[in-house]
Amino acid sequence: MSSVLRSIASADDDIREILRAAEAQTKGSTFDRRTFLKVVGLASGGFVLAFYVGAPNIANANGKSTFAPNAFIRISPDGTILIYSKGPEIGQGIKTAFPLIVAEELDADWAHVRVEQAPINPAVYGRQSAGGSRSIPMSWDQLRKAGASARAMLVSAAAKEWNVAASECRTASSVVYHDASSRQLTYAALSNKAAAVPVPDESTLRLKTREEYKLLGTFVTGVDNHAIVTGQPLFGIDTVLPNMRYAVFEKCPAVGGKVRNANLDQIKKMPGVIDAFVVDGTGKVNEVMPGVAIVASSTWAALRAKRALEIDWDESDASKDSWSKAVAEARELGKKEGDETLKRVGDFDRAVADGKVVEAFYSYPFVAHAPMEPQNCTAWFHDGGIELWAPTQTPDAGLIAVANVLGLAQEKVTVHQVRAGGGFGRRLINDFMCEAAVIAKRAGVPIKLTWTREDDMQHDFFRVGGFHSLKGGIDKSGKLVAWADHFITFTADGEKPTSGGDISPEEFPAQLLPNVRLTQTKLPLKIPTGPWRAPRSCAIAFP
Repeated sequence: MSSVLRSIASADDDIREILRAAEAQTKGSTFDRRTFLKVVGLASGGFVLAFYVGAPNIANANGKSTFAPNAFIRISPDGTILIYSKGPEIGQGIKTAFPLIVAEELDADWAHVRVEQAPINPAVYGRQSAGGSRSIPMSWDQLRKAGASARAMLVSAAAKEWNVAASECRTASSVVYHDASSRQLTYAALSNKAAAVPVPDESTLRLKTREEYKLLGTFVTGVDNHAIVTGQPLFGIDTVLPNMRYAVFEKCPAVGGKVRNANLDQIKKMPGVIDAFVVDGTGKVNEVMPGVAIVASSTWAALRAKRALEIDWDESDASKDSWSKAVAEARELGKKEGDETLKRVGDFDRAVADGKVVEAFYSYPFVAHAPMEPQNCTAWFHDGGIELWAPTQTPDAGLIAVANVLGLAQEKVTVHQVRAGGGFGRRLINDFMCEAAVIAKRAGVPIKLTWTREDDMQHDFFRVGGFHSLKGGIDKSGKLVAWADHFITFTADGEKPTSGGDISPEEFPAQLLPNVRLTQTKLPLKIPTGPWRAPRSCAIAFP
C-alpha cells in the first residue's frame, strides 16, 4: 500500500478518497529529506503546496455527498465544516490557529466548524512539524489559499445557479448572498454544485485584506479547551487500544553503556509481567540505545518490575563527561584567548592599556526540557507494518526514523498525531518512538511505552551548558570602549559546536564597540544536546 494510503488508514472515507486522488496525480520523489526541506522553503520563509487534489465531491456511506475541494476542507450536507489541522499541537495553539486561518478565507461560520488532526502526508500538506515558531509563518499563504479556493468555488456555483456574475456575490458565515436580488444559499446547499466547479488557479484567488478579517484577531476559544478541562483523552499518554500492553525501557545512566547481563528471569516472575528482554539498539541516541525492555499488563506492574531490575552495565565506551571537571577546565582556559577567533575589531589590549579592565566569569548549566507529559508512544506492529500514536513535534521525521530502525519501507509506517503535553524542542527528537516500535515488533500486540519522570530528566537532549570569560575595557571618562569574550562551549564531533552551543560573531555588544575580541574553545562532549526554546539566546542574554 502507498505512503498516502498508509498515512490515512484510520482517517474517514472522505479524506481517504481525497488523498487517493492526490496520489494518482503525484509522481514519486527522489528528494532526500534535506533537499525536500529546502524546496518547500524551510530556510527561506513560506511556501504554497499544490494541495488541490481533485475528487471535490465524495459520496458518504449514507449516499449523501460531501464537498471536499482540497485536503484541508470538507463541507457536509448538514452544514458542518470539517477543517484538518496539519501540524502537531504541543500547547502553542496551532490546532485552533491553522483551521481559523482556513475558515477566515472560507468565510465559514466558526460555530459550525469541526477540527481534526490531518494524517501525516508531507506530499499533500507540506511541513507537518512544530518548532522554531515557524508553524504559522510557513503555512500562512498555504492555508489562506486553501480557504479562498473553496470559497471561490462556492461563489461560482451560486452565481451559476442564479445566472449572475460571481463578482455580484458576497459571502459571510457559510452563506453566499446576491444582494441585488435578495437571494442567498448556504454552503451546505451549494456543496453538490460547487463540486462541479473547476478548482481555480492560485493566481486568480483574491485573499482578504486585514481590514476584512472577521475571525482573525478576535477572541476564539481553543478547540481542545473543553476536552482538556473535562479530562477527556487527548494527549499521547491517554491513548488506549484494544488488547494493549504497557512497556517501560531502562537505559544505562551513562550515555553509551551496554547491558552485560540482567536479572530477567526474576523480573519475568513478577506479577503482571509478560516479557522482559535486552534490546541491543542501534547505538544512536536519537534512535534506540541499549537497554532492557519490560512489557506488562499495566503501567504499575511495568514500573514495579523496572525498579526491581538489576543490570550489570558495560560502561567501557560510555560517557565520562563531568560538569565539575568542565567548570575547572573552563576557568583555566578562560585566563587566555580561545583556540578560534570569531571576531576581532580594533585592538582590545591597546584600548584598555590606560583604562580600567573589569573581568567576570560566567557559567550556565545543561538544562532538561521536563515537559509536563513525559515521553510516551503507543505502537502496534501488525500486517507487516506499524502504527504509532506519538506526541511528537516532528511526526514526519519520526515516521522516517521508525522505518529506518525497523528496516521497513516508509509506506509501512503510519503515525497518528496526538496532542503533546509540551514540547520546547525535546520532542523534535523521536527516540521514544523508535523504542516503542522495537518493543511493539516483539510484543505482537499494541504497547504503550511510558517514560518515568526520572527517565525524562536523565535521557534528555539537554540545552547545552557553556562558559564566558569576559573582559570589559573602560576609559578614563567611564565609557565602555572594549569588549573581550572567550566563549567556552562543547563539541560532539570535534569540529562544530554541539546543538545550541554556538555564538554569533555579531552578538551584543560586538556591533556597538570599536574594540572587540571574541574567541572560542570547544570541549569534547558525549552527552546528547538539542534545541531548547532558543538555546543560544537564553544562554547569551545573561552574561
